[in-house]
Amino acid sequence: MPRKVLRHLCCILGTCTAQIIGGQGDFRFEYVPDKLVMPAGTHVVHSHGLVVDDTNNIYLTYVPVPNSSDSNCLVRWDPAGRNGVVLEDGKDISSGTPHGLRLAKEGTETFLYHANNDQTLHKTRLDGSVIWTITGPPSPDPRFKSNKPTWFATPPGSDFVYMADGYGSNYIHVYTTNGTYTGNSFGGRGTSDGLFSTCHSINYDPRQKKLVVSDRENHRHQYFNFDSSSAAVFSHDSNFENKELQRPCNIRFDFGNGYAVVPALEGPVGILDENNQLVSLLDVAGLLGDKGHLHPHDATFLPNGDLVVCTWNPGRISYWRRLPKEETLQI
Repeated sequence: MPRKVLRHLCCILGTCTAQIIGGQGDFRFEYVPDKLVMPAGTHVVHSHGLVVDDTNNIYLTYVPVPNSSDSNCLVRWDPAGRNGVVLEDGKDISSGTPHGLRLAKEGTETFLYHANNDQTLHKTRLDGSVIWTITGPPSPDPRFKSNKPTWFATPPGSDFVYMADGYGSNYIHVYTTNGTYTGNSFGGRGTSDGLFSTCHSINYDPRQKKLVVSDRENHRHQYFNFDSSSAAVFSHDSNFENKELQRPCNIRFDFGNGYAVVPALEGPVGILDENNQLVSLLDVAGLLGDKGHLHPHDATFLPNGDLVVCTWNPGRISYWRRLPKEETLQI
C-alpha cells in the first residue's frame, strides 16, 4: 500500500500522529522518532560527531554525563538506524571531552580519527580499540600552548591528516597517519583570509579537491590547497558564507551526490549545492527544540538519501527520512 494512502487510512482510524517535516524543494525530510534510539545504559551530556562506515553502519561519539554509570563514548547503529550498541572498546577514549569524529580509508583498512578537547588525539579501529594516542600540543611552541582539538581531516590517498585546534590555538596542525607531528602548522587567530576564529572542523571536499575549514565564529568556510605528498603545502584559496548558517560546525559530503550538509550551532541544518548555495534549510531547533534538539553539531547524509543530525547540548541524535516529491504534500 502506498505510504501516503496508509497514512490517510491511519488518520481515518484515529491512530495517526502529527508528522514533523522540514526543508524545502527536493530536500524535505520527515523526522523518524523510533530510529537512532540510544542504547540502554547511556547517559549523554553532549552529542558531537557522526560517521558512516563502508557497510553503512552509523556511528556517534558523545560525552557521557560526569560521575554517571556510563563510561563509554561510542555507539553504532545498523544501516536502518536500529539495534544501537555501545562499543565497549571505546572506553579507553571516553575520558576528557570526545569531540570530532572522522572516518579514514587507508589501504584495505578503515579507521576512526578522534579529536578530544582535553589535549588528546586518538586513532582507533571501528570498534574503538586504540591504535595510537597523542596528548598535549604538537610542540613546545608558545603559539600552540592553548590546545583543545576539535576535528580531523583525512584526505584520501594522503600520508597526512590535518587537525583543527578549534577551541585552542586556532591552528591547523599536520600529522602523519602514524601520529607523528610533521612540524607544519597553519593559521592562528584572526579574521583575515587564512586565519580563524574557532576553526571548528576541517574536511576534504571531493568536489573541489581541496580542504575546507568550518571557521565558525568568523561565520564562514575557508578553502585551502594542499598536497597529499607534502605536509608543507597549505595555501588559502577562497571563502564562502551562508547567511542562514551563522555558526557552521562542520561540512560533510559523503553520499551527497554533489551536495553538502552543514549543521549550524544556532539551530538549523543546511543543504548546499555544488556551488555552496543553500537549497534547503532544516530548522532542527524549531521543529525538535521541545525535545531538546537545540544546537546541531554534526550531520551526515546516508546512502539512501536520508539525514542524521546530532546536537550538542543537551546531547541528542535524530533520523530524518528524505521525502520523495510525491510525498511532500500530505493529507
